[in-house]
Amino acid sequence: MDELGSPVPDERGARLHLMRQAASDIVAGDGDAEDLAYEIYWQAAYSQLPELRPVADRFLELYVGWGTAYDQTAKAIAATKAAAQSFLRDHPA
Repeated sequence: MDELGSPVPDERGARLHLMRQAASDIVAGDGDAEDLAYEIYWQAAYSQLPELRPVADRFLELYVGWGTAYDQTAKAIAATKAAAQSFLRDHPA
């Protein structure tokens, strides 16, 4: 990365980047929203950063409730998109 002129991100920066990418994909309708919600949850939960705990909780709620509560409907996708938009607003690059 240094040779390419790009700084090597620390673990926190790398996790936030992956979370932002997954959230952007959800908003754009790229990929499976359920899988992307899990990716955001996982990165937030394992970052061990207290400020990301609410993010992990929200996306875990969406992921776990996907099959039973949302039944993979447009409502589930809309709720996931809204959470992804909120995350991107609250955690800009």
